[in-house]
Amino acid sequence: AELTLYWRALRPVERDYVVFAHVINPATWTIYAGSDAQPVGWTRPTSTWEPGELIADTHTLIVDPETPPAIYELEIGLYLQEPAGFPRLRIVNADGGMSNDFAYLTRVRVLPNSAAAIP
Repeated sequence: AELTLYWRALRPVERDYVVFAHVINPATWTIYAGSDAQPVGWTRPTSTWEPGELIADTHTLIVDPETPPAIYELEIGLYLQEPAGFPRLRIVNADGGMSNDFAYLTRVRVLPNSAAAIP
């Protein structure tokens, strides 16, 4: 499936973040589909964004065929690639307080893989 995210910087971004989009089991944090890339297929690093510019950023999510049928969550966020780890960007609430380091978008239903059931 394809997921297009739309980003708009409010002010210049000094660092280059990687966007993640993951289909996860929230109980175990197991990732069953994911995309990790700088925006627009590594062609629009966040440090090149102009304030107010709209960036359309498409990610392809392929669910592992061995994924158990269930309802999962689609979460997105941004992180830095650093030698010491991958710190995620925190979300700022409307009141200025810090929130999670990801945004929940929706639930995703994974159906049984009918091809796998054929002997």
